[in-house]
Amino acid sequence: MKKIILLLLSFYFISNGVAQNAVQPFIIQGKLTNSAEKMLKIFFEDANGKLVIDTIRLNDMGEFYLKTYKIAWPQRTSIQQNNTQINRIYVAPGYDLHITGDAADYISLSKTKKISGVGGEVNRYRVKLDSILVARNDKTAWYDLKTDELIQFLKKSKMLEDSVLNVVFKKSAVGDKYSNTFKKMIDLDNQSLNFYMLLQHLDLVKYNAAQMRELVAKNTPPAFSNGISHDEYLLSEDYKSWVLPLYYIYEQRLDLLRDSAAVKKPGYTLGKIEQLFTGKVRDFYLNRYVEKRIGGSNSVEQLNAVKKEMQAFIDAISSAALKTNLTNNFIEKKQQLMQVQIGKPAPAFTLPSDQGKVFSLADFKGKVIYIDLWASWCGPCRQEMPAYKKLSDKFKTNPQVAFVSIAVHDGEKEWRNALKEEKPDWLQLYDNEGTVAQTYVANAIPKYILIDKEGKMLSFDAPGPANAQAEQLINEAVAKQ
Repeated sequence: MKKIILLLLSFYFISNGVAQNAVQPFIIQGKLTNSAEKMLKIFFEDANGKLVIDTIRLNDMGEFYLKTYKIAWPQRTSIQQNNTQINRIYVAPGYDLHITGDAADYISLSKTKKISGVGGEVNRYRVKLDSILVARNDKTAWYDLKTDELIQFLKKSKMLEDSVLNVVFKKSAVGDKYSNTFKKMIDLDNQSLNFYMLLQHLDLVKYNAAQMRELVAKNTPPAFSNGISHDEYLLSEDYKSWVLPLYYIYEQRLDLLRDSAAVKKPGYTLGKIEQLFTGKVRDFYLNRYVEKRIGGSNSVEQLNAVKKEMQAFIDAISSAALKTNLTNNFIEKKQQLMQVQIGKPAPAFTLPSDQGKVFSLADFKGKVIYIDLWASWCGPCRQEMPAYKKLSDKFKTNPQVAFVSIAVHDGEKEWRNALKEEKPDWLQLYDNEGTVAQTYVANAIPKYILIDKEGKMLSFDAPGPANAQAEQLINEAVAKQ
């Protein structure tokens, strides 16, 4: 289930934002005590609907201040960096939010966070709901529930969400022209999450076609009773991120049950998208589909193949702005991949170790380096550790080989706890600023990288340690003069 949730963690590209004279500024400030992080990330959509990342820096007291012109319309955002997370913050041009809380850990922050200032009234919804959920301490794993249990769980969730929504938005916030917009957004988000859980349940439990149709027909949330594709639904991030892809999978599964051969025919995917979605929803889905294919490319050759394959999807998009963004995405991805091409110098890094020392790529010159990119939360990464140790032990007496594990997309506390549990005896580094994750295109982990004695790339996607070919490639690199 973690893999499903983590998929939301897609990779985005930085934009220049909105001209300062076009919109009112958005300000977010406050104080987060006991935060292990001094730099947080906050995410916005720019005027073209492209996600941009900004930085919030905390001083020694935990105080922060950010003013930006990048927010052109009301939207939902989040503040994230490893251990410190504040999700579902509602922001808009002209808002000036003041956030305080104890950021020692996620639960503490959920209990203590307060949001006030201009725009604080609409943010009462999430603050109030989170405080209730934390107090209830309900650890129900909805994805393990049987069908009847899940339906009851969804009904109870909706009752709670509706009651909090009605309390917070009983009256429109005085002087806030975005209050009604956020009320609609939150309601759509809630119904979208409920529908997502139902659709995910259908994917986890193998029903026949008739059972699937019946469950969906009886339990489709009211918002989607008149169809799955309406432009106004794009107000909801949960609709875009969860409902659309799962609804496509649901319809595809029905087709598989009806005629598996038809699904494998050329043009099926594009045809199905055009059948299910209309207008701006179709454009959004096509754009997101192509973006994911671009992001999943691990070589220039693979990217070129994706570009050729995706041309029909791009042509089907009606928005010129989205087509331009995709063109730029291909260019940016190619530039990124060119940095890690075979035979070229490997991207440099300088990272701290678990022992408090600092290591740079240059420190390993003259050695073949076998790098493991991993994270504490990544089950497959940790499952490979015994094999990695076995391989590293074979080269322990060889001064020409270095084995290095680098934790990416991870919290420092979680990383250190995992090291205590796994007890690896080779070098452990921490990608504290995301440098390695970005330059080595760590879209999926575990990821293994091989660098030669001159610091040049040998393999951007090396075989895993359990694969005999990994040892063979290391020996060949050592033997090469």
